[in-house]
Amino acid sequence: MEKNRLSFLGLVKRANALVAGDRMMEGIRNKSVYCVLLTTAASERTQKQIRDKCAFYKIPVIDQIEQTELVEAIGDVFVAVGITQSQMAAKIIQEMR
Repeated sequence: MEKNRLSFLGLVKRANALVAGDRMMEGIRNKSVYCVLLTTAASERTQKQIRDKCAFYKIPVIDQIEQTELVEAIGDVFVAVGITQSQMAAKIIQEMR
């Protein structure tokens, strides 16, 4: 991954449109999360849970992101984050694919 692809996540975080952990899973169920970024540091069980839940609710998952790159972009350590703003999620999806 290139640094500039993930640099937009800092803006997403400052816009308060980034969720992680239980809030992310709740957002997936409520369909208030429009995109999920999954790092390679997540355990197999966590990856399967997130992928299955996102597949059920038809939410795109962008995986194979290195955790160090995500930490550099947002300044916090998470294995998965969700984007709760539809336009920002669309921009991330466009840049990452």
